[in-house]
Amino acid sequence: MVLRGRAGVSAALFAVSASALLGMAALAMEGGDIYLNRVNAQTSADAAAMAAASAYQYRGRSAALAAAVEVAGRNGFTPAMVTVNNPPASGSATANINAFEVLISKPVAVSLSRAFLGAASVTASRRSVASLQLNARACILAMTGSVTIQNSSTFNAATCYVGSNLPGVSVNIPQSNGSVVAQGIAAVGTCSGCGNVRWSFAQGYQEHSPPLMNPYAFLDSKAQPTISGASCLNTTPLNARGPIAPSGTSKAYCASVTVSNTSAVTFSPGTYVFQNASLTIGSIASFACAGCSFIFVGSNPGSLSISNTSTVTISAPAVNSSDADYDGVLFYRRGPTATGSSGAPTLNLQSVSSFNLSGGIYFPNAYIKMGNVSSTANTGCLALVGGTVEIGSLSSYRFDISTCASQGTPVPGTQLARLVE
Repeated sequence: MVLRGRAGVSAALFAVSASALLGMAALAMEGGDIYLNRVNAQTSADAAAMAAASAYQYRGRSAALAAAVEVAGRNGFTPAMVTVNNPPASGSATANINAFEVLISKPVAVSLSRAFLGAASVTASRRSVASLQLNARACILAMTGSVTIQNSSTFNAATCYVGSNLPGVSVNIPQSNGSVVAQGIAAVGTCSGCGNVRWSFAQGYQEHSPPLMNPYAFLDSKAQPTISGASCLNTTPLNARGPIAPSGTSKAYCASVTVSNTSAVTFSPGTYVFQNASLTIGSIASFACAGCSFIFVGSNPGSLSISNTSTVTISAPAVNSSDADYDGVLFYRRGPTATGSSGAPTLNLQSVSSFNLSGGIYFPNAYIKMGNVSSTANTGCLALVGGTVEIGSLSSYRFDISTCASQGTPVPGTQLARLVE
C-alpha cells in the first residue's frame, strides 16, 4: 500500500513536471517567434520613419506619410498595423514639424503556449521617430533664379554654403573675381565657373544637388492684414532728415518713404511695415537700427534700397515683440510674382563703405543686388534668401552665419533624415 501510494504521488508529480516542461518548451519556441517579430517591427519602423522624413523634404507631408506606410508594407506590415504621426504624438519631438513617428503593431499567433499566456496572440509593438536635421548651412540662397558672384577682389563665405534651387545654370562665378572662398556650393542646376582652380571650396561644389531647405517658407502663406484709414501712417514729408517711428504690425506706412540728405539717422527698435510702399535710405553719413524688422506687404509690395552711405548698422530682433514669426528677420518682402532686375533690383544694397547687417533677409521672387561694399563689422549672422541674387565688387565683406542660432535667425541649408527616438 505504501509503495502503491508513492507510485501515485510520483505519477502526479511527473504529470505536473511534464506539463511545466512542455509549457516552458512551448514558450521557448513561440517566444523566439515573438522576439523575431519584434525585431522586424523595430527595423521596419526605423526604415519607415527615415523614409517619411526623407520624402517630406522633397515631396511634402502627404507623400511622406504614404512613404512610411509603403516601406512598412514591403516588410510585411499591412496599413492597419502602421500608424504614422507628424509631428509625433509622444516623446520629445511633439512640437517638431520635421519629425515623423511610426508605430507598428502586429499580432503574433500562439498555440502551444496559449494556456500559459491566456491569449491566442501576442502583440509585437515597436516605435521609431526620424527627423530632418540641418546639415550643411547656407548664407546665400536663390529660390527661383540664379546666384551670380562677379567683379569682386575678394568674396568670402568660408563658413557657409552658397546655393540655388533653380534648375539649369543656377550659380555663376566668372573669372572676373580675384578670389572666391566658400565652404561649398550647392546648385540644383549647374555651376558655371566653379571649376576654376583659383577658387577655394572646402567641401567642394555639387551640381544637380537636392534643393536646399528654405526656413522662411512658412511666411509665404502667412495671413497679412490690410491696413487702411487712420492705420496708414503719415509719409507726406519725403527726403526726411530724421527717423520714422516703428509701426508695429497693426499699422503701416502706405506711401513710400525716403530718408536722405543728412549726416546720421538712427531708427528706434521695432517693426516697420510698408504696405504697397517702398523705403529708400541713401546719401547719408550713417544709418543705424538695432532690433529692427522691415516688412514689405500688400497687393503690390514695394522695394528697399540702402545705398551711398558710409556706415550702415542694422540688426534684427531675436524676439520680435509684434509678431513671433518675425523673430530674427531683418528684411522681408511678400510678393506674388517675380520682380526686379539687375538694373532695377527689388532689394538694392549698394555703395556702402561699412555694412554691418545681422539677421535674416527673405525676399522670395525678388531680385537682390549687393555690391560696391568695402568692409563689414563681424556680426556673424547674415542669412540671405531671395529670388535671384547678384553680388559684385566686394573687397573685404565677409558672409557668416556662425552666430545665427544664438540670435534666433533661421538659416537655409541641406537636411538629412536621422533617427532621434
